[in-house]
Amino acid sequence: MSTAAVERDSLIAHEDDLLLVTGASGFIGSRLVACLLDRGFRNVRCFARPNSEMTALGRLRGSESVHVVTGNLLSRNDCDVAMKGVKVIFHLATARDGKSYSDAFMNSVVTTRNLLDASLEHQCLRRFVNVSSLAVYTNKANPRGRLLDEHCPVERRPQSRGDAYCFAKVKQDELVIEYGGRFGIPYVIVML
Repeated sequence: MSTAAVERDSLIAHEDDLLLVTGASGFIGSRLVACLLDRGFRNVRCFARPNSEMTALGRLRGSESVHVVTGNLLSRNDCDVAMKGVKVIFHLATARDGKSYSDAFMNSVVTTRNLLDASLEHQCLRRFVNVSSLAVYTNKANPRGRLLDEHCPVERRPQSRGDAYCFAKVKQDELVIEYGGRFGIPYVIVML
């Protein structure tokens, strides 16, 4: 086997594999879609809410490589439809307002569980890329002025911080890690 063939086989995703980007109409999501296209991926499914502003996707929507699917990640059926045939998911969708604990939990944790369950049904996922936040880290025990980064511990009691977004993101990350351990879903958590 040639070196090029070995390198191609070791990739997580190939140019024609189906990739799913949730939150694709958002600031980061639309830029991720553009980067995937720039890197030669030709089969990108963009998931957005029906009432999402699609301006950020702009010219990308006209590409043969981009397929926009609208739905609600709280719907198991919408997640099942979105995940069909997906090799890699970039999960950026999250709670919008972050003020209410119940809304933040529903729109971060429950939606993530629905996607993970759908991926188990289809059995073709190679990687679940969960986009998290630096908000999950605590610097409570750090000296004043110390840098907050991935070396800091994750907040152990996010509910006591009074920040619904932090709480939901910690619980979302825990869920992804749990599914990775229990069901073997290959995942990576990216902090932004």
